[in-house]
Amino acid sequence: MIGRMRAMSPVECTAIAAPRGLAYGCVTHVPLLVDYPAFVESIRLGEAQTEGGLNLRDLAPEWEPHHPLLGGLAGTFAWKRHVVERCPEATHVGLCQYRKFVSHRRLGWRSAKSYSSMDLVSPSVLTRSVLDEAMRPPSDWLLSPAFDLSSWRKSSDYLTQYGRAHQIEDLLRFTAEAVEQEVLDKAEAVAFLAEDMLLPGGIELGVFPAPFWIANVTALESVVRVCVRRFPLSHRGYDARAWAFCSERLGSYLVLRQLRSLSGFEWRVRAWRAATPKHWSRRFVGRLNLITSADDYVIGA
Repeated sequence: MIGRMRAMSPVECTAIAAPRGLAYGCVTHVPLLVDYPAFVESIRLGEAQTEGGLNLRDLAPEWEPHHPLLGGLAGTFAWKRHVVERCPEATHVGLCQYRKFVSHRRLGWRSAKSYSSMDLVSPSVLTRSVLDEAMRPPSDWLLSPAFDLSSWRKSSDYLTQYGRAHQIEDLLRFTAEAVEQEVLDKAEAVAFLAEDMLLPGGIELGVFPAPFWIANVTALESVVRVCVRRFPLSHRGYDARAWAFCSERLGSYLVLRQLRSLSGFEWRVRAWRAATPKHWSRRFVGRLNLITSADDYVIGA
């Protein structure tokens, strides 16, 4: 279980008032759809930035010009800066988005037809008291269910799936830079591209031990910084956020790599792949929720 810690003043870090030393942020560029718990702080991007708020322009001004290309990833970098500078005693870090969050139990009973690892939940059932209870991590990790890219009908991995959905050269450039910076060693580059389990949101959704999260988001930020500088993107529409999509996959791989180093994790991987209701409450895995009144999830919406 997560150890308790002394509370800090609201000026230093409001989120530290959360139980178990948890600093929890919500990245948003629009007004929030629900009333998140008091321990969740809003990291504001774009037009949602407000005087006195935790704004991208104040926390990480170097990333504000890149917000249109990075989306919520810019907010992740801002939240990392906030945690490092204002929440130094945080033991765990949580992160959600304005309409996506991870809960330790199931809150909705409709899975997205086009994204089976995610539940669709109406904002009408997400009261603050419900969210306050459901978003608290029961252990050191609270992660979304992994999406199995392979099935009995086809074999897939990060490289193959990315090539189907996006511009494959972007992931290859991103991987090369990760190797150059030793975020991945040379032998791991193949393992990364061949990985067939994807954590939606990567390291940007859920709850993580603070030392692990800070170190790996810092590494991710360093890779993205070089890619933004060296490889200006001319993609339009959905693919304009290529570095965010690449970061999701690298973040996912880094989390899986860490978990696989823990004793007894392999059997959890098998249960994770099963993705049946009786298995989702394993030690590390919760539910990924999309706040919506619609019947399905439209990618890019």
